[in-house]
Amino acid sequence: MTNLTENIKIAYISDQQFPIEKADAEQVVNTVSALISEGLNMRLVIPRDWRNIGVPKESRLQHLAGFYHLSNGLLTKELKHLPLTKLRLEKYPHGVIAPLWAKWHGAEIVYTRNPLPAYFARLLGLKVVFETYRFYGKKNRWLGKLLARLSRSDKFLGIITHSQMSRDSLVSLGIDKDKLAVVHNGFNPDLFAEPMTKSQAREQLGLAGHQKIACYTGRLDRDKGIESLLELAAKTPEITYLFIGKMQKDPRDWIARVAASRGLQNVITLPWKPAEKLVHYLFAADVLLIPPTAAPLTRGGKTVLPIKLFSYLAAGRVIFAPKLPDSEGLLNEQNSVRVEPDNPEKAAAAMRRIFTDANWASALAARAQKDAQQLTWQARAKKIIAFIDRRLKRSNIPSVGHS
Repeated sequence: MTNLTENIKIAYISDQQFPIEKADAEQVVNTVSALISEGLNMRLVIPRDWRNIGVPKESRLQHLAGFYHLSNGLLTKELKHLPLTKLRLEKYPHGVIAPLWAKWHGAEIVYTRNPLPAYFARLLGLKVVFETYRFYGKKNRWLGKLLARLSRSDKFLGIITHSQMSRDSLVSLGIDKDKLAVVHNGFNPDLFAEPMTKSQAREQLGLAGHQKIACYTGRLDRDKGIESLLELAAKTPEITYLFIGKMQKDPRDWIARVAASRGLQNVITLPWKPAEKLVHYLFAADVLLIPPTAAPLTRGGKTVLPIKLFSYLAAGRVIFAPKLPDSEGLLNEQNSVRVEPDNPEKAAAAMRRIFTDANWASALAARAQKDAQQLTWQARAKKIIAFIDRRLKRSNIPSVGHS
């Protein structure tokens, strides 16, 4: 084992409340659980949900583990302060209180995705590992510049990005390349331990065996590029399009209303499904969808290499996605169908080929499933530990036990 896993206390600070039906929450919990199982002395430090007061901590942890299907343990510290609100005001005091708690309780490293605790941890003399999915273009440039300033300190160990595109944007701001590492997200292999054929999955879900099914999962708001999929559905009426997820910003029925106004008979919306149920829909599909548009990436820089993609790969079905820089290094012509973004005609032609060229589609699906084997949460944890160990050795800061 490394000196890091043996000796250093780490506080992973998140301003989210768990459990919650959000991809970033899923990412945090699975990352922390995998790191703990690899031997790190780590706690997830989060705001306390006042609704849980009186519920034993063991029960809360069991609920967390069940909600996210964690096969490994999870240690948490819930800090009491402002009641939780839709305005998320609690994240500001948490960004200050959590680093103070970490310092007081002997943590040496603060690991976080949130800028505020990263900043205060540095003020307190703690080592910092920052993780980000963002592309630091015009809209996020102020945050990138803040990270660039923080990164000049030897105690700022480094930044883990979820994509090469995110890393390159930080390099352009002058951050030392040695302090940056691309570590893709992952999937939970336990959910795919008992794979199902399309026929088996469809029989279980009550879906017609003869249907051509393309499936999208995740947030269903307009800013995710859903309208590009509705355009695709209009051009390929012979294919059934399943939309599974929830809206956070837009009216719940907006997809159904748009489909009705356009006379689309091949669009079905289903509510959010827990992971153990959702995987059956992935197995039932012929095609798994990422909206074929650049808008979610270029407008806000927030939808960068969506986490659903890793479960898509693991499901062993054809992945249909736009050819964009955030997926470079993960998707390619051997494991997916990548189309020119915002070109409905080409997207429709590529979609139809999936159902007319069975050998090609089968080869893509098989390669996707093979590539997924190196993309588990546990594999990710090993890469993160290797990066932190390397940074500790190069930062001229001795590890605990050697100071």
